[in-house]
Amino acid sequence: MRNIIVFFIIITQSISQDVGTLLLTKLNNIQYQCTDPGCSSSTTTLALNLRACEIACLVNINCRTLTFDQSNNQCELFTDIPNQYGSLISQTDFITLTVIDNRKLSSPMTISTTASAPTTAPLSSTTTTAAAIRVWSATDPMNTMRNYHTASTLTNGKVLVTGGYNGGVLNSAELYDPSTGTWTTINAMSTFRKFHTATMLTNGNILISGGNDGNGFLTSAELYNSSSGTWTTTGDMEIVRGAHIAVMLTNGKVLVSGGDSGNGFLNNAALYDPSTGIWTAVSPMNAERVSHVACILTNNNVFVAGGYDYVSLASTEIYNPATDIWTNTANMNFARQTATISVLSNGKILVAGGDDSGSLTTAELYDPLYDTWTVTGSMNCARSGHAASVLPNGNVLVTGGCDSSNAAEFYNPSTGNWTMTGDMTDIRYYHTISKLTNGTVLVAGGVSSSGSYLNSAELY
Repeated sequence: MRNIIVFFIIITQSISQDVGTLLLTKLNNIQYQCTDPGCSSSTTTLALNLRACEIACLVNINCRTLTFDQSNNQCELFTDIPNQYGSLISQTDFITLTVIDNRKLSSPMTISTTASAPTTAPLSSTTTTAAAIRVWSATDPMNTMRNYHTASTLTNGKVLVTGGYNGGVLNSAELYDPSTGTWTTINAMSTFRKFHTATMLTNGNILISGGNDGNGFLTSAELYNSSSGTWTTTGDMEIVRGAHIAVMLTNGKVLVSGGDSGNGFLNNAALYDPSTGIWTAVSPMNAERVSHVACILTNNNVFVAGGYDYVSLASTEIYNPATDIWTNTANMNFARQTATISVLSNGKILVAGGDDSGSLTTAELYDPLYDTWTVTGSMNCARSGHAASVLPNGNVLVTGGCDSSNAAEFYNPSTGNWTMTGDMTDIRYYHTISKLTNGTVLVAGGVSSSGSYLNSAELY
């Protein structure tokens, strides 16, 4: 079995204070062999240890794959990558690492690590190294098991989790403190909620809207003040809804659209004005949608894709707040509900996985400039009930929703490929994913493949 670990190597040169990094996958007891005529020649050297071999790859700007033979300390560097020309074979005592990403930083970065690492590189007295193993590690569990909850990273760096379901609908809330790795139960919401939304406002408060209290869908909304730790009710929405979406506009208002009313799916939309606490109905979408995805575009328009209206939808549309008009845009190549949506650094939009009479592996990119969809690489695992987060390096991490598997993977926009990364500590669906201020990703709660509700949490 291949053991895959993803980590950063950081080299600091004391003269220029530049920092180079590599993100690699590590394969134990695997050797890379490249016998195809198209292979580039490799460089072979003796290295004091694996770390020295890793550093040799980092300082060689052409290195894309390295193989280290632990039996004789032979380090072989390749400019090719697996599946390009060569192949991976099982071989005892060999370790192979393949470069996923590299970048250049203008100043040294400080990172925390749970693994010890040498502070002086064996190759040069003017070079120091630090390594942080990027794997999943358990953190303290939440105080309450829950799925269908929300999670919001606050301006103080803590994470607010609200509501959800664990056999009954919840109104409880708790805070995760990354500095201590602990959860603290705080004042409960005024209303029991699942299938609700949580949106951070420009003042740092969190707007909770709608959902279902176990007896029906809701119009109510409330605000969490992260400074005082208190909840206050705010204006009711214009219609009951749950499993809807909420997006904050650049003017600070919040757009909600679609969802389930209990008597049918909705195309209704409304705007919340934080300055007045009032919801105002706006033009409805062109399609009724529940379990759809949405994001804000650079021009302040709102993009909505997919969802469900008794069948999974491929349709998409854009809302222009300035004109209060919804415009149909190009259909996705695959109908899907409960997908994930991620805005990439190049402005394109990645939609991945979801459900259409079964979980999907497919992913596609939307280009807002040309109103076109392009199929990109498929995920290694079909996923529904998963979650996604854009990492600091621009890659997209996808977690959970994979049938009876705790596998996680990430998408590299520069290659269009998905790469498996370390397995999570738990198999989970319908969990939350939160990007912390230190670049770490927190995953919390959900439901297991056996149907058990989870309070476990973990960090990537």
